[in-house]
Amino acid sequence: MGIPSAEHPRDHPSPQTCTIHQSGSVWFLADLSGKQERTCTIPAGKSILVPLLTGNCDADGTTPGAPASESDPALRQCAMRGDEYGAISATLNGRKLQNLDQYRTANGFFNLTVPKDNAYNNRPGTWRALSEGFFVFLEPLPPGNHDLHLTTSGLNPFNTSYNYSADLIYHLIAKP
Repeated sequence: MGIPSAEHPRDHPSPQTCTIHQSGSVWFLADLSGKQERTCTIPAGKSILVPLLTGNCDADGTTPGAPASESDPALRQCAMRGDEYGAISATLNGRKLQNLDQYRTANGFFNLTVPKDNAYNNRPGTWRALSEGFFVFLEPLPPGNHDLHLTTSGLNPFNTSYNYSADLIYHLIAKP
């Protein structure tokens, strides 16, 4: 959310945008929609986290479907709303990652600061929020080239605004 829209990796694919705001022991990859291929160079020794089927909800008062209050149950229900009717799969170097449906998680509640120039066109401000969904978390990859292939589809019979599909290939270069 904190990356300006003009350089956000979700909308501006390049090896350079893959490195923006990366620090610490975990490398974050953007969730994307449609069919896309991206190449990212990642320092060896970094774990990798990428969202597959996720929801985020905050109480900014303008997001469609978001609760008008910051109550815990309302935010949790809003964040989970689109994840119930999805199908997910992933392979790393051609090997299927098993049991992805067991990797659904929710973070604790947090304050989300939304800058003016954000890639999601959300209202600027600081809002109580919750993220929930299915993620792929990889241990550090050995140096070399790796292909991470992610597929996601959501077909919600009750609210078609949540329907989408993604077929993503990340060509990852782990450099020592």
